Amino acid sequence: MAAKEREFESMQAYRLAALAVGLTLPLAALPQAAQAQVDDAIVLEIMRQCARIDDANARLACYDNNVRQSGDAPARAAAPSRSVTQQSSVAAPTRGSAVSGFGSEAVRTPDRFETSSNELDELTTSVAGVQMQQPGIYRFTLEDGAEWQFSESVPNSYRPPREGSVVTINRAALGSFLMVFDNQMSVRVRRIR
Repeated sequence: MAAKEREFESMQAYRLAALAVGLTLPLAALPQAAQAQVDDAIVLEIMRQCARIDDANARLACYDNNVRQSGDAPARAAAPSRSVTQQSSVAAPTRGSAVSGFGSEAVRTPDRFETSSNELDELTTSVAGVQMQQPGIYRFTLEDGAEWQFSESVPNSYRPPREGSVVTINRAALGSFLMVFDNQMSVRVRRIR
């Protein structure tokens, strides 16, 4: 019996020691983590510069290379933002014609992150043309020349708009848009051009 009691006591002592070490290590690392934090404005600027890159793989690499490094040391945070600016100027080509109108901020352009206070919440207009991209997904052109596409497929019972139909496009959550046509269910759409 005595041997089992000693084994049990030594096991409890081992567990307590492991618990004590496990609780003190994170506390010892706190001062280093606080020193390694970078100003939020710098990280936000890095993310904005990365977001201006049109190519998805290059944009992801920009996020990975710069935002991960921004937590390493404050001195290193300034250097990535300069390299991000250089990358974005090369990778984000400027378009010849500026996009304007309702939903134009959703079109990927270098200036899409600049906000304006005169944005509409709703647009009611007529359709100039409709093309079926695949079953349940339609691309339509409005009378002002803006091109929109269904973001999600609609059932076969849905009657898509035709040329001359009047549609209403509303702003939705997180920068998305909903189109309503002929008192049917709303359809999530995105602006193409």
